[in-house]
Amino acid sequence: MSFDWTEYIRLSEELIQKEEEVYLRSAISRSYYGVFCIARNKLGYQRYSGRDVHGKIIDGYKNSADRIQEKIGKNLDELRKARNSADYDGDRKIDKPMAKKMLILAKQALNNLGIPL
Repeated sequence: MSFDWTEYIRLSEELIQKEEEVYLRSAISRSYYGVFCIARNKLGYQRYSGRDVHGKIIDGYKNSADRIQEKIGKNLDELRKARNSADYDGDRKIDKPMAKKMLILAKQALNNLGIPL
């Protein structure tokens, strides 16, 4: 049985209930990875481990002629940028509104991927 990546989104919901920045940073990271892994698998890249995997998946959706797929790509791109800030930029303040916004984007992307939460 494979891991259910939507569990990362559920974890994000729990983490956002906390006030400390460490939880909010983790919530953003989990929101991104929950959607990313599902989107990656839907494109058939489960076993692909190239350094360009994130860009390849995001661009694959963003450059689609299908408007829903394009929206998934845009959401993933915004989620990835926020995740990079949350994971690597210690000088940037991560607050609850930003974490909540990323969770909303993640849920929208999941909905567009046809994944119920």
